[in-house]
Amino acid sequence: MYNLNQKSMEQMEIQKIDFLIESKTKSNSRSEISVRNFKVMVDEPSPLGGTDLAPNPVEYILCGLSGCIHILAFKVANEMDIELKDLDIEIKGELNPEKLFGMPTKDRAGYQNIEIVLKPIFEANEEQKEKWLEIMQERSPVLDNLLNPTPVSVTLA
Repeated sequence: MYNLNQKSMEQMEIQKIDFLIESKTKSNSRSEISVRNFKVMVDEPSPLGGTDLAPNPVEYILCGLSGCIHILAFKVANEMDIELKDLDIEIKGELNPEKLFGMPTKDRAGYQNIEIVLKPIFEANEEQKEKWLEIMQERSPVLDNLLNPTPVSVTLA
């Protein structure tokens, strides 16, 4: 459920926002996910048993992180009166797939490490750059979910 109306966040009373997605099976490795008015495909690469028709779930985590950082980078720069002309983001996630495939391992199933490299084009002094980076990291919902435990419940309907 996406309950934002046409008003900007600054004009509206801040309230909790619920996001809802629904997933439908297309094959053993592929699903079609409905999110608002969009359809998103999820698949695995061929070496992992998929048909390689779409990004896999852990790649979407990195995509979401990149998108969140991108939006915040421009928003925070604007708030700081810094003209951010361009931003390239490179994110690398390291994952051991042994647990995914049911093999014995001490590693967790998720990413063991995520490295983010930001390549902004803007004119700012070192102090402004550090503050910009600090504020973005502090305000990113996606980064927050990756850095901190989030209660998740899984039930059968």
